[in-house]
Amino acid sequence: MTVPQQEFSEDQLAILKVITADFDSYLARDKETWIQQWVPDHRFHSIMECGPLQIAEGFESFRDNIFEAMEAEPTPFDVPYTRENVKIIVKGDVAWAIFDEMVGETGNPFAPPILTHNVRVLIREDGRWRIAFHGCWSVRQRDVQTPTIEVDAACKVVWMNGAAQKALQGFGGLSVSNGQLRSAKPAFNGDLHDKIARAHKLTGFAAYNLAAAQGGGTVNLHVDLGEDPEGQPLLCWVKVSDGRVFVLFDAAPDLGNQIAVAQIIFGLSDAQAQAVAGIAAGLDIPKIAQGMGVSANTVKTHIKRAYEKLDVGSQVDLLRKLVGLGV
Repeated sequence: MTVPQQEFSEDQLAILKVITADFDSYLARDKETWIQQWVPDHRFHSIMECGPLQIAEGFESFRDNIFEAMEAEPTPFDVPYTRENVKIIVKGDVAWAIFDEMVGETGNPFAPPILTHNVRVLIREDGRWRIAFHGCWSVRQRDVQTPTIEVDAACKVVWMNGAAQKALQGFGGLSVSNGQLRSAKPAFNGDLHDKIARAHKLTGFAAYNLAAAQGGGTVNLHVDLGEDPEGQPLLCWVKVSDGRVFVLFDAAPDLGNQIAVAQIIFGLSDAQAQAVAGIAAGLDIPKIAQGMGVSANTVKTHIKRAYEKLDVGSQVDLLRKLVGLGV
């Protein structure tokens, strides 16, 4: 574990030692050392969202939850992690600590790399600091396996996952130059940067909730990046999540919400919408027909009429039309 070098008082160092002992003993599956770091009674509370939301009022339920996790995966973890942005404030016998924790690759599919924001409130009794409140929540978008890049408002790359590093080599739509994310084709760079700037304006609480309500619960802005050599559209999505902005690419989009919107706006029948969904997913006519339980000719008729209503003439035009209906 590494912690950025900075000046700490004696109390702050003692508190940092408790926080470190908590996590190290958890990774080591050392129950005896772990339990010594906490206030073990009704005064303890925890709110944790690193997957499902878990709330503990009193130490017993929190302890049982942690012990269950240790017993489910009893082998100790030897995993690199860093702790950054550490702030520790001490007032008498009460202190609170705020920090970010980045856990590296474990090789365990049940424990993927993760970034968490953390809050601890500690109290000092009998000369020893123990944790009385535990708050922890993950940056969910960093847990995805699809190619994902985090960018700041100036389009500088803040972080990218391993999938993005690999995909950029073969994806013809995006590039990174001098640390800045760009469209590989200059003609589309302006739209990419405009969407990223717009997304950063939607990271605030009120702006995000309004945009999410309009977009069916998510904030995704699509960007057209041109076409690949085979004439297929190159697309990416600018996503707002956890107050941050991410660019996702090189993956088939989930167009369920857009198809539902298109059905309302353009008057598609249920059968036409189902056929359009199949085309958007890259299925051929026979597979769509099999899924719908109708003949191939019937599917062709549904697609023809849907294309007429949507005013498109090809799968490429269809995808561009659909992704344009997102937030």
